[in-house]
Amino acid sequence: MVSGQLYIRTKAFCLLICLLFLNDQLHAQQSGDKRTKVGLTLSGGGARGLAHIGILEALDSAGLKIDYVTGTSMGSIVGALYAMGYSGDSIEVLARELDWNNLFSNQPVLTDVSYEEKAEYNKYIIEIPFEYGKPKLASGVISGEQLWLELARLSWPVKNVKDFSRFSIPFKCIATDVATGDIVTLDKGEIVTSMRASMAIPSIFTAVKIGDRKLVDGGVVRNFPVSTAKEMGADLVIGSNVSGGLRKADQLVTPIDILYQLGFYKDAEDFKKARELCNIYIPFVDELEKYSAAAFGSADSIIEIGKRKGRELYPQFKKLADSLHAIQGTGPLPANRLPFPTDVELSDIDVEGLVHSDEKFFRGRLALKKGGCYNIQHLNEAILNVYGTRFYKLITYDLVPEGYGKFRMKVAVEENPLTYVKVALNYNTFTNASLIANITQRNFIVPNSRSFVSVGISENPRLKAEYFKYLGPKRNFGFGLNANYENNVFSLYEDFKELQRYRNKYAAVGMTVQYSIGHDMAMGMGTRWEYIRLKPQITQSVEINGNTKQLNSYLYFGINSLDRKIYPNHGMDLQFETGWIHSQRPDFKIAANGTIIRPDSLGVHFRNYQRALLKMSYYLPVGRKSSVQFHGRGGINFNYNQSIVNDFMIGGMTDVARNQLPFAGLYEGEIITSSAAIVQVGYQQEVLRNIFAIPRINVAMYDFNGSVESQYKYLSGYGLTVGYSTRLGPIEGSLMYSDQAGRLKAYVNIGFNF
Repeated sequence: MVSGQLYIRTKAFCLLICLLFLNDQLHAQQSGDKRTKVGLTLSGGGARGLAHIGILEALDSAGLKIDYVTGTSMGSIVGALYAMGYSGDSIEVLARELDWNNLFSNQPVLTDVSYEEKAEYNKYIIEIPFEYGKPKLASGVISGEQLWLELARLSWPVKNVKDFSRFSIPFKCIATDVATGDIVTLDKGEIVTSMRASMAIPSIFTAVKIGDRKLVDGGVVRNFPVSTAKEMGADLVIGSNVSGGLRKADQLVTPIDILYQLGFYKDAEDFKKARELCNIYIPFVDELEKYSAAAFGSADSIIEIGKRKGRELYPQFKKLADSLHAIQGTGPLPANRLPFPTDVELSDIDVEGLVHSDEKFFRGRLALKKGGCYNIQHLNEAILNVYGTRFYKLITYDLVPEGYGKFRMKVAVEENPLTYVKVALNYNTFTNASLIANITQRNFIVPNSRSFVSVGISENPRLKAEYFKYLGPKRNFGFGLNANYENNVFSLYEDFKELQRYRNKYAAVGMTVQYSIGHDMAMGMGTRWEYIRLKPQITQSVEINGNTKQLNSYLYFGINSLDRKIYPNHGMDLQFETGWIHSQRPDFKIAANGTIIRPDSLGVHFRNYQRALLKMSYYLPVGRKSSVQFHGRGGINFNYNQSIVNDFMIGGMTDVARNQLPFAGLYEGEIITSSAAIVQVGYQQEVLRNIFAIPRINVAMYDFNGSVESQYKYLSGYGLTVGYSTRLGPIEGSLMYSDQAGRLKAYVNIGFNF
């Protein structure tokens, strides 16, 4: 803690130093000595390190020229950016724009996942990897692909500078040799790798290999590297410390806090010496006491605290800057110090670390060519195009200069295990409770493939299986085999009152050919054999009992650009399918009061027909925590008159069944029809952290095609959903009402749907 009196003494001490330096410099200039050098040291501290930005802005405003920068952990990132040439103001803009939750996640952003992977991505509570038939329990550490790529983007202007002393401001950062516990000072090589090593908190982030060493967070041994700045030649050191040393027991709240504390005992003694070497010491202990190392969700608040501290210190910085300028005749650092970011020509591409996946697949997805010219967006997109297949845990690259704008790209790869066993839980008003078990296997039988089988264990059992093989020179074509099974109870309604209950079984096997366009879009064609079985559970005067087999040949087009799996804030999810139902083999019996009736005598015919189905959701952000939702759903069967068997089912709040068109206000199947179009508008607001409120209104028109009444039929409905975003998936409760049904209804969904 630093009291008010101690702070005043610090200011007085700083002014005294300035006077002493003025006197020393007069003698130094007379004797021909070099000018006074000012060093800046930024401590580690996780999210708290964002407060350093306010100090940088104050230094820039005061015009105080910094000659050396040292940092550890988050201090190494902020310090390296400043040393490269970013101003304090520009670093603030970057820090406020970054999605810190994604940067410190061990999962890719949904928008970076390949289209064919998105449906199954990140929808299970437990995922256990297996290697060579044995479980490999996850260590919990973060590989940090998103963080690495973001650091690469920010460091692009200095990509050809491998000696950090050649930055706009000479820079060094600190890491720890995990094998020996030795301090490692990083001042050469790849700046991205160095920053990443300096902040690799033990047991949180994976260690970083540089040369023959595996390195972790430098805060383990030197969290406040003032002595390093002195060794570089600094005569006066300004030290910004956001750590505050070891925390008290009641302050250790999160697992990151505890692990952070365990790893930094050795640094406690080093900090005392560093504090004594500081000429101007800037503590943030009181101001940041309530923020943990993991408090990146409070980035804006932490930055503001740093800016307030910077404004308090500005007069001191200004006086020191004016004094040094007067004595030494030097001005402040230039406003624009960042080198111009040029493109690169790749002289060659080396790939290391591949074990299970072959190099042709990797290079095909990478789609970079020897001799091609690229910028940072091209390179990072290429990496994400490979990473999005989920075959790989971490992909990094180094650019080795070879003169005249040419670089050799050295790609390092760490693969994911080939086999995962996954588990999830789900409850839905329509499907009831189920335990979902999944096994996913990559390179099953043939390389460059992904296979999975999911089983829903429930009174309404389900099964889904898929095999997908990447094809083509760029691996953007694919061949797929799939199988589906549903066994649901659904009801027939008359005037929105339950009339009859059926057990409906649906099974299908098929194959597809697909072409992917980027991460978000795909198109293709396929054929599937379908089996539909209807069995009445409650006997009425008229009942249908039997099955049909048919072929469904179709074209499809899909877009999924949603920013997240649960409660997306922006993006689109569109699924369109149109096809031809043919080769039907019906075996139905219709009974009326015990008398068998021929289906064709009732006008029911199983002729070939065409169909189209569209489901679209679009999310338009109107703020960081709110968005407007637009949903469109529609289905139409042409030249069709089969009733029930292949009809579209209107109702329900979530999409859980074949041929379903969700509609707020009705339960699943309260309306079945051969044609329907639904438009829904909603507003999504995050009222508290991870808690959402979504009011919505929808209208529908149905029975406008085929054997229908002379007048179209309309529906209107409303819904209010309150949801909580969890690792389990969404936990939702909804109230809904339809003007036509005239009843208030409740709907519950827990977890991801099958």
